Amino acid sequence: EFCFTDDGNANHHFEGQVAESFVRSLVRVAAAAHYLNIPRLETDVFQTLTAKIADLPSLACAVYDESIQLGNPVETLSGMALEKIRARPRSSLLPVRENVGGVRSLNESLLESIVFDKQSMASEFVKFQCLQKWEEGGENGGSTGTVRGTEGNSKEVLAEGTEEKEPEVSEQLSTTITDLAKRLDLSRIPASELISVVAQSHLVTRDDLYQAYQSQALSAQRTKNKIVVEGAGTPEVNGTYIQGGVHEGIPMYHMEGIWDDREVIFSVFVCTFPNGEKSWFITIVPQGKVPGKNTDVDFYKCSVSTSDACGMIPSKGWRQISNGQAPSPTCLFVTGCLDDKASE
Repeated sequence: EFCFTDDGNANHHFEGQVAESFVRSLVRVAAAAHYLNIPRLETDVFQTLTAKIADLPSLACAVYDESIQLGNPVETLSGMALEKIRARPRSSLLPVRENVGGVRSLNESLLESIVFDKQSMASEFVKFQCLQKWEEGGENGGSTGTVRGTEGNSKEVLAEGTEEKEPEVSEQLSTTITDLAKRLDLSRIPASELISVVAQSHLVTRDDLYQAYQSQALSAQRTKNKIVVEGAGTPEVNGTYIQGGVHEGIPMYHMEGIWDDREVIFSVFVCTFPNGEKSWFITIVPQGKVPGKNTDVDFYKCSVSTSDACGMIPSKGWRQISNGQAPSPTCLFVTGCLDDKASE
């Protein structure tokens, strides 16, 4: 139809389509457009897929999987999808709609590289949930709709029970997932999730769980203080921050959130300037970077002189800097909560 009408508005043809099989088909259309030298169609499909992934990030896994199978002609698509998975791992890998993309859309050969991608913002618990999803998919016979063989070919599963896997394949998959689970740092998963979710699975041993509990207890992770940030003109920073780690000998506080369409960790900590003055900051410390450097994404600051003591979080006196918008927030300190998690 495109060749006859020269209609470059793909959304006109694709409106309302969100199925995984549909976005996979679009990737193949982009590859065909590349081979046939139809750049307008190729660009239009890229824009359509970008919009689909923005609306439903879990489709990024299907786009990435299909793009990797096709190789160079759709390298731009695979790069776009991978960037989304790295920036929004929870939303991309754990679909909000059942059987619409997510980690189970990935070929088994891609599972390790995506889940344990060092450039990903995925938490240890998200990584565990990805492996759990794959385990469930193996038990259900690949209910996401696509099963891939070792040759990279795919076949549609028409109904549950129609296509029965050989026991050897299921055992191999189970072994792969179990081996990958050993790479998880369970001590970085909140105790509440270890008890309610991780311990109920078959992916970790009781000894692994015991070691995680012991590590958390030794590092005083079972009881934590928290602060509640409220009223900030930059709403992304509002929420509950849990104590974790120290900077310059003073506790830091952290909260998971979204900034600039990326899953990030907002932090509150004290930083000393070269002239000796100290201030509290509400900021984002980029992954792999040291707090208190020019790489921080700052929002608000408060001079230590406005608080009673260096270790006490100031309630008022905050002012906006860099990315912070008026009004400035207030901070409420709460003592000794039991392993709470930051608001999502």
